[in-house]
Amino acid sequence: MKFARLTTVLAAFTLALSTLPVGGAAAVTNPCRLPEGVLHSTALAARSAVACGAVGRLIDAGDGVALTVPQPGDSVTMDLLFPSGARTYTLTTDEQGRVSTGSAPAKHEPANQFPDLAGQPGACDRDTYVLRDYKWHSPWLFRTTWGTKLATDRQSDFDAAARRALANMTQGRNTCGIRGRNGASGALVGHTARQGNFVYADGQTTCGKRDHHSVIDEGDLPGGSFEATLAWTCTWSETRHGRTRAVEADIRMNSADYNWTYDPVNDPLCKPELPPDKDRWRYDVESVLTHEMGHVYGLVNLSADEDLNLTMYPGVRRCTGHMRTLGRGDVLGMQALYGRR
Repeated sequence: MKFARLTTVLAAFTLALSTLPVGGAAAVTNPCRLPEGVLHSTALAARSAVACGAVGRLIDAGDGVALTVPQPGDSVTMDLLFPSGARTYTLTTDEQGRVSTGSAPAKHEPANQFPDLAGQPGACDRDTYVLRDYKWHSPWLFRTTWGTKLATDRQSDFDAAARRALANMTQGRNTCGIRGRNGASGALVGHTARQGNFVYADGQTTCGKRDHHSVIDEGDLPGGSFEATLAWTCTWSETRHGRTRAVEADIRMNSADYNWTYDPVNDPLCKPELPPDKDRWRYDVESVLTHEMGHVYGLVNLSADEDLNLTMYPGVRRCTGHMRTLGRGDVLGMQALYGRR
């Protein structure tokens, strides 16, 4: 008797499946019938990324750069640093599941990148800063990937530059004679075999999903339709009950397309030559790390030519350490976010 009832139920279930419309199974996994591949932000419109099954999908955040749709209440920001400028891309899923994207260029072509540029206001003359909507509510604890060396064969040199860059931002090191300390904190807590959370997906490199690790490493970085990037920073943040906080951040330095130095003043390959020889061009590790850590802590790229000598101005000059010490605006920006100490 039980066997007969089971046979009847299975037969009814089979009949029900046979009456589903074509594509019914796809509608279950893709209820909003989103196209395959990288999505355009308009594909979701005001619909929930959760309801449409779009969490984890790639969406064009601008210029063909794709970012992964995070969970509701989370955001990811990708900062790309070029020798002559920068670009920033953001992707946010609000607490209702609605997705928004944004992009901001800050690209310049200085007439001379070797050495420091003169004729502009000094770093202590400008109080410009722009802030992100996130900050850290706990220390940023990160590791460097085993084998990250850049300019020498010693990882200890890279680690030392990372620690100095961190101190530049959190202690507000400057030559302006102003008290620069702020309430931000962080630490290099060791090494890891893990790579930074930069993933190759759908034909391009992008920030991956949150993995609960913060890592600084080196590697090859694309430039897309622009020149090759010097460094990338991905920062993940979350908004809960109206408060937004950064929760993890990764930095990657481009070891494939550029040469680096830890001592631009005394590096013999940084001595200017006329005409400049590209094989002798070097970028200062500590300067670039200091700028990228500014993004980690919530500072935005500056774009006015008058801000050219501030750390958060993205035009990186070769063979100089000008970004190591913060300008007045950089100090004020960090103190606006984290208070004075």
